[in-house]
Amino acid sequence: MRTARWATPVIAGAMVAGMLASTAFAQSESPAEEQDLTFIVGYTQPAVTLNPFKQILTSEYEINSLQYPMLFNFDKDTLVAATGGLAEELPSVENGGISDDGLTYTIKIRDGLTWSDGEPITAHDVAYTFNTILDLGFTNFTNYLPFTDTIEAPDDTTLVWSTTKPTSAPFVPPWIFIVPEHVWSQYETKEEIRNAEVNVEPVVAGPFQVTEYKDEESVTIENIPGESWLGEPQLDTVIYQFFQNNETMVQALKQGTIDFAEDIPADLFRSLEAEQNIETNAGAALQYAQLSFNMCFEQKVCSAPDSTSTGPQYFQDPVVREAVAMAIDRQAIVDRIKGGYGTPGTTMVGPTAAYWHWEPPEPYQFDIEGANELLEGAGYTDSDGDDVRNDPASGDNLEWRFYVPTDDSDRVKATRLIAGWLNQIGIKTSPQPVTVAKITDIWYANDYDIYSWGWGPDPDPDFILSTYTTDQCLVWSDTCWSNEEYDRLYTEQQTASTIEERKAIIEEMQQIFYEENPQIVLYNWNDLQAYRSDRWEGFVSSPKPDAEGNGGSLLFQYTNYSYISIRPVSESAGTVGGSGGIPAWMWGAIAVAVVVVVGVVMARRRRDDEDLA
Repeated sequence: MRTARWATPVIAGAMVAGMLASTAFAQSESPAEEQDLTFIVGYTQPAVTLNPFKQILTSEYEINSLQYPMLFNFDKDTLVAATGGLAEELPSVENGGISDDGLTYTIKIRDGLTWSDGEPITAHDVAYTFNTILDLGFTNFTNYLPFTDTIEAPDDTTLVWSTTKPTSAPFVPPWIFIVPEHVWSQYETKEEIRNAEVNVEPVVAGPFQVTEYKDEESVTIENIPGESWLGEPQLDTVIYQFFQNNETMVQALKQGTIDFAEDIPADLFRSLEAEQNIETNAGAALQYAQLSFNMCFEQKVCSAPDSTSTGPQYFQDPVVREAVAMAIDRQAIVDRIKGGYGTPGTTMVGPTAAYWHWEPPEPYQFDIEGANELLEGAGYTDSDGDDVRNDPASGDNLEWRFYVPTDDSDRVKATRLIAGWLNQIGIKTSPQPVTVAKITDIWYANDYDIYSWGWGPDPDPDFILSTYTTDQCLVWSDTCWSNEEYDRLYTEQQTASTIEERKAIIEEMQQIFYEENPQIVLYNWNDLQAYRSDRWEGFVSSPKPDAEGNGGSLLFQYTNYSYISIRPVSESAGTVGGSGGIPAWMWGAIAVAVVVVVGVVMARRRRDDEDLA
């Protein structure tokens, strides 16, 4: 869920027009004539690295999802069931893929596929990828492979995954990109793997390959004919153009120098709704913004190797965290900043994941007076008369460094409201907007007091639940919060024997999280997108819209079907291959019936554990 990035150049609308005029689809009067079909996507979050073992950003995952396959994919219509990826189908008792004791999964890998250099894709590539993660300790991925005993490839088309306990892990599915063993096996250590330069023309499996990487200014990917079983894209080229601010990006969309704009602030989104030749889309509100406390302390042995955590130790006091939760008006943020495109936050499993979501029976109410009383009663008084409360143990002022990344202007605005409310309860702070690269460094070093960022959870709650476990401190964890009961329940939900049992455990985990307040979920927000409807059609909403027309995102999804089906408006409709299937595992049929999961990968931050090892 993180974003890492260095400063990007300011791109004025006129510059964009000049830079892209030669490739923009709009520049041709006859788009269907013999020329490359180029589709340009605007985004404010540039890609720092395209190394699949090092990626942490939404943009990086989006691009790499078009280069590297996964063992299983998410069903594009529901995002609930797993469906085939490199695997032909999901293992089941009926097809002989699940052993009687539920500890061994035999998975058939598609035959006849090749990497972009012509070498065959085999089960050995899957085994190599998974075993490399486990053997070298890539802890940002290991929770996708719990209780693994062995992962072997007895032949080119067979993968045998054995576990020490029955687990739902093979059906989540594991969000791990498969890499070619014949290329990556040259790297022997984690450091070598993470330092591998694969930003341009890597060996991939399509349907696209990166052909140009302009130091976080833009990334160009081109179609690799015949490399994807999903179908042949009509697009020849996709360019991801990275902007420093949303205003410039939206202006570029209006001028026609880009074709698609991603993650648009609410006020700019509304300004596009009446624009001729521009279609807007409000995806579901699965992603969330959060306020995190630095709970990493030297005595907890959670400082990064090259730095010392600088957070105040009184963050261990739940009274301080609860007072902050009471002092934030979440509904006001949704109404005033998000323009209603979202919901007030409660837990890390949002309300759009309806089956798994736990709603507090008595959610925190905005209560400045109550927050003041809580702090006062716990001894956090203004002992030196400077209008700022003091820590009763150290005497230090409750004066906090407050960071927020600049890639989301709405989140920056929200932090200003939060700072005002905190000042009303005697906590002095002023938000410091910084680049994504800077806040990533701050996060790695635990050199902050509080910060606001965002998460875009997987459709299944397992991953986002894992980020709050103790062993994810210095990996995915925002705060290095540690709770033994929460850790125990996380492992228990991975081995629950029924979906109902797992649901109850996950709800209990959310309750612990909500009451402990290691992190405050501020709001869930919609994925606001827009595209040039005078040029392009064929987008595939994932998940599929419901009867009221509410659906998911058109791009930046958990699937890449839109990139296969997007076509010029003058072209006849195409088809999308790779239809989703229902997992044969014991919970699959039930899950599809009862779980309503809608969402998109938006603010996905993926912490890089090697930098902290």
